[in-house]
Amino acid sequence: MAFGKQAEKPGLLFEGPNFKVMKKVGQAGDTVEKHNHPGYNIVFTVVNGQVQVVLNDVEEYFLVPGKILQFDGDNYVKPTFIEDGAIVVTLVEKA
Repeated sequence: MAFGKQAEKPGLLFEGPNFKVMKKVGQAGDTVEKHNHPGYNIVFTVVNGQVQVVLNDVEEYFLVPGKILQFDGDNYVKPTFIEDGAIVVTLVEKA
């Protein structure tokens, strides 16, 4: 019996009753279309590379490994890969 699980490929990594963990990889210039995740709190982590994250077409963040962004999933997010890289996005259901 294993106590832990490992995952490394892009896509849905883990899912539980109140959370999801996803990994996305991209090349410089790749953009994820503006979207939101109502009902969730989001933790956005850059694994490698640099990613620009724009919230609600207003707030702009430049994230590199070691910087983590948290926001309410009701907000609209539009990530753009500035450099080739990978991100991990954790969605946690609101209570």
